[in-house]
Amino acid sequence: MSFLLAIAGRNLLRNTSRTVITGAAVLFGVGLSILGWGLVAGLDENVLRAARTTYAADLLLRPDGYPTDGLTYPLADAAPVPAELAALLDDLGPWTARTAFAAKLVNGSDAQRITVWAYDGERDPLVFPRDGWKVQGRWPTPGANELAVGHSLARLLALEEGTDVVLQTRTRDGAINANNFRVVGLVRSDNAALDNLGAWLEFTDAVPLALLGDARSHLSVRLRGDHAEAASRLAGKGFQTSTLEQECEDLLALNRIRRKSLSIVVGMIMLIAAVGIANTVIMAAFERVREVGTLLALGMRRRDIRVLFMLEGGVMGLSAGLMGALLGGGAVAHLQRKGIDLSSAVDTLGGSMAMSTMIYTQFSWGVVGVALAFGTTVSVLAALWPATWASRIVPADAVKAD
Repeated sequence: MSFLLAIAGRNLLRNTSRTVITGAAVLFGVGLSILGWGLVAGLDENVLRAARTTYAADLLLRPDGYPTDGLTYPLADAAPVPAELAALLDDLGPWTARTAFAAKLVNGSDAQRITVWAYDGERDPLVFPRDGWKVQGRWPTPGANELAVGHSLARLLALEEGTDVVLQTRTRDGAINANNFRVVGLVRSDNAALDNLGAWLEFTDAVPLALLGDARSHLSVRLRGDHAEAASRLAGKGFQTSTLEQECEDLLALNRIRRKSLSIVVGMIMLIAAVGIANTVIMAAFERVREVGTLLALGMRRRDIRVLFMLEGGVMGLSAGLMGALLGGGAVAHLQRKGIDLSSAVDTLGGSMAMSTMIYTQFSWGVVGVALAFGTTVSVLAALWPATWASRIVPADAVKAD
């Protein structure tokens, strides 16, 4: 086998340009597949992280009948938290209640429709640690008519710390109400939807503005135990439950489509690579008819001739695949540490998608191994037909060949 490997390596170096051009397709296919899968896996983590750290936690509860589209927040459908449910949530882990409602934020002649998140200043940080949040200024003081706004919203309306604004909304019974507030914090929450169109208000100030009473629209729980068990215990308590994965299902489904598209693209690239490898091996076989005939005349078995040409395809695919794995894996590992900062693009384009502005790829040795094995296997199989043809050369005819 070592003898055949030596011959295969020498033959590949006979025409280095052809070998490099053919191997480039394998290199690109392997590298792209590793980078693409690492990026899509990172997008999954990105979506889940944004939801977990800003509004959903591990388990999200809404009143029965409350919309789950994440676009509408009807105050009429908010409901008080029953004492039995509150006691059960205490047993499951840290939890906090919020009430979301639509409002109009007015700064002078400028106005913007926003979503206000009324929150409990004591409970909220227990469920949503704000270590990763960047706050210019501070969080509102209860009872002081203060609010914090998303940093992109602040830029849109030219808001700064100390800016006095008017918040106008419909109360829970449908009347229009408004009050003056002072902006005391500009928040980058790592959730584009909140940073672009969100504001935070303590319950102490939100209750008289929207006449909330004790009605709550969202209960977020950081679970100590199993999600399924917790959901079953909460059934029938007047609130519908949604796990983090269910809450992000639409965006995760979009990522599954991206995976399928990536597989199709990589498959097409590897098909092109397979055709190139088959062409390279068959050309090498035509160029070496005399050599093959001589080897057969000297006693080399036809099976060894077949193995020789398949080794040439395999060595070409393995070498190119290793380089592709090194480049693709290195890029994924680097971006897993450094991340891709999309904050500038999100700030420019705006949007209301609940995803983080920082994307970190996910490195996996399994993905690297599968991509490398796939590239090598395609190369070996592509060389099978040319190798079979070469092994059927008749020595007597080969020595007469020009």
